[in-house]
Amino acid sequence: MAEFKHNRKFHLLVDSLIGALVCGLTALLASTVSAGHSWQATVPLVFSCVLLFVSARFGTRAGISGTVLAAVIFALFLFRPHGSIQIADESARGNLAWMLLLGFSFSFLFVPSTTRLRR
Repeated sequence: MAEFKHNRKFHLLVDSLIGALVCGLTALLASTVSAGHSWQATVPLVFSCVLLFVSARFGTRAGISGTVLAAVIFALFLFRPHGSIQIADESARGNLAWMLLLGFSFSFLFVPSTTRLRR
């Protein structure tokens, strides 16, 4: 029984890391693709679909850590001034705040079922 608990905790940790990694890589890709376009301020809102998928598949921890990681990536690489977490554009700042709110909400609302054993 103790081995099962250890194995389960390990799988939860791996799921959280994979989910956060998926969010981070997707946010980097989205930042690269949309940089310089007129629609770059809406990228965080569209990215909420990724957060919904990650939360539903990998769980609450992955959703929260992925949301925070994606917000930092967008602030650093997508919005001006680049390399800073400050965001000059008000609409981009607002959309990023909405993404954070939606990401946290999705993380708690769309938690995968714990009754079935994954893997």
